[in-house]
Amino acid sequence: MKKSALFAFLILGLGSAFATDEDGWASTYESLSAFQKSPVSKDGSSNPYANRPGYVKPIIDNLGNVLNSNWYVSASVPQSFTFEAGLPISIISIGDDDRNYTENAEFLGQSIAYETPTIFGDHHDMTQADDGRIYGNKTLNGLGVFTYPYIQLGASFYHARIVFRGMFLPSISELRKFNLFGFGLQYSFGHFFQYMLPPAAQPLDVSIVFGYNTSGIGYRPEDYEGELNLDVSTTNFAIVIGYKPVSFIEVMMSLGYQSAEMLSYGELYQIDPYTNFRKNEIDPDITVEGNNGFRFGLEVAFQLGKSFHPVIGFDYAGKSSFTTNVLYFKQQFGEDKTPDEIAKEKGFVRGAKKAEQTTESSEQSNETPAETNDAQLEETEEAPAVDEVSSEETSTEDSFNEE
Repeated sequence: MKKSALFAFLILGLGSAFATDEDGWASTYESLSAFQKSPVSKDGSSNPYANRPGYVKPIIDNLGNVLNSNWYVSASVPQSFTFEAGLPISIISIGDDDRNYTENAEFLGQSIAYETPTIFGDHHDMTQADDGRIYGNKTLNGLGVFTYPYIQLGASFYHARIVFRGMFLPSISELRKFNLFGFGLQYSFGHFFQYMLPPAAQPLDVSIVFGYNTSGIGYRPEDYEGELNLDVSTTNFAIVIGYKPVSFIEVMMSLGYQSAEMLSYGELYQIDPYTNFRKNEIDPDITVEGNNGFRFGLEVAFQLGKSFHPVIGFDYAGKSSFTTNVLYFKQQFGEDKTPDEIAKEKGFVRGAKKAEQTTESSEQSNETPAETNDAQLEETEEAPAVDEVSSEETSTEDSFNEE
């Protein structure tokens, strides 16, 4: 049972059914109440731990960054048909920014900001007086990294690529449901301009990438009825620039925008064994956004043999993560034309205009001085002499005066 619960925690990042207040860790009721917006539950009971999106925000921060990774394995998309498959993994270190957040409270009509633990945060020092804060979960506090497993398949043809990813787990103990589906699109533009570049720049390619994920998670802690449901959605749009210094290594850089959102719903409650009535009721209904904004990535891909295509990289979107597509395979069926072959088909001669200008200059410079003098002499003979014309006009005027 505990192993199943731990597995659910690793995926969900939710409260532990085994944590207790006595050790200073948050109870299940305290942790999961953060997903309820109203301080009053639907049964009319008061919930002083409700509406704390900052407490659970590290879940979607990390989950959004992980799911927005690994959408591309190269900046180039071949014209020939290509198939790919693998188990890409993104790993994010859980740091101090995941374990604490700033909360605002009203006191005597004034807003006071104070630092308090998240669900990944530390426990309360029981030797100190109760300060009213909600502390972290014992299991999640011990996690050093965050990841999310899935299977990815892709195919490309005529420089356009489509990718599908997914994962499904059956109901296991506290984990009531788990599913992930995502698709990505990519198009590369290198075939439009590579044949016009000098040989050293021909391995350069540029592509655009779009990726979308949707995931549904259901969780019911031990000793509770009902279910907490989380709907997660993410999007990623990026421009990828790649260059191959050698044929089997590609260095890539991506710049783009990402978004992530986590919507909670459902109900959780306990049954009082003495009255058989509900107690500790929680009505999840908050929506929390992740690290929405600029995304930057650096990756290196290796084409080893005909199909083995591992990728390692670094991403930043509000926080750093590392991609490790070690088990990734990509097989191309056919050979694409080289930039020189495309240039020949199009009748494009690299540097042709410059060569024509050089030839014209050379022809002009090859004229001999004698030829130049003859040309100038001919022009002189053809043009009427100004002095002769003036002399004739003067003679005519003199004759007229004599008469």
